[in-house]
Amino acid sequence: MTISIDETKIVQNVKNFSIILVIAAVFTFLYSSSKIFHFSETNPVMYEICYNRLSIPGKGFATSMKMTGQVQSKVLGPHRGRGKGGSKFFDEVEKVHGRSGK
Repeated sequence: MTISIDETKIVQNVKNFSIILVIAAVFTFLYSSSKIFHFSETNPVMYEICYNRLSIPGKGFATSMKMTGQVQSKVLGPHRGRGKGGSKFFDEVEKVHGRSGK
């Protein structure tokens, strides 16, 4: 009796699993960035102590995650709109690219 392995099915399963892992990594990064930014806002002294204990590459990574969390907070935070259904994100994009039609 010979055991046959369907390679196309295995490849498809591995592709699906890898896509799920990438999506999970992105959401984990965004969640961690938000937590780091909020921790730096609520407890800046402890954040600075922990930050100074990191290695040089760790400091760079923590800084980038904090900045990502800051952008997330501006775009997705509770005070993102102006009360008229507008969004600061779209206002910032408009400022960067200029008003079209002028």
